[in-house]
Amino acid sequence: MPPSISYIIPTLNEEAALERTLQSVISQEGEKEIVIADGGSVDQTLAIAQRFDCSVTRTEPGRGRQMNAAAERADGGILFFLHADTSLPPNAQVEISRLLDTPGVVGGAFGLTFDPCTPALRFYARCARLNSAWFAYGDQGLFLHKATFEAIGKFRPYPILEDVEIQSRLRKEGRFVKSKLCVTTSSRRFLKRGPLKLARAYSQIR
Repeated sequence: MPPSISYIIPTLNEEAALERTLQSVISQEGEKEIVIADGGSVDQTLAIAQRFDCSVTRTEPGRGRQMNAAAERADGGILFFLHADTSLPPNAQVEISRLLDTPGVVGGAFGLTFDPCTPALRFYARCARLNSAWFAYGDQGLFLHKATFEAIGKFRPYPILEDVEIQSRLRKEGRFVKSKLCVTTSSRRFLKRGPLKLARAYSQIR
């Protein structure tokens, strides 16, 4: 029997964060597979993936390209695109199946918490619980049926925010939902670029 869900995790030298993420995935209830979409790691990323019995797809770097390649080999009817530094809450897989079984729902994401957190990121995390395209980045995960992913044309080859762009197309196909459950993501990217800079970049690709 094929897995009900394929977890697709893009990586590029993610040894510091990947193990925690994979632990949160394998603890989920239900049939699953984990596909690492690697863009050329030279650290211990692939050794960690092997230890957790993950499938590995190797491509040229570029998160959209990596995730498209992994999705092609995925066996699950549901795809869940998850960042390598984002860990899941208990019952996340059950929640994904429940939400995608809701009539009219074509995809969704989770709420968000940060580790470590700052007052600014705590405020942003509250905003991220709103079901708005302005507050649904790849850090929150993206789940949808594989058939839907293929029908809307997969990820575009953008240098950043490819996960936000695909979501804007997905929302035109039906209901996009936000779970009340929250994933926990590293704050490194947000501290480096800042939520306002990310929002500005998003406005340029719409």
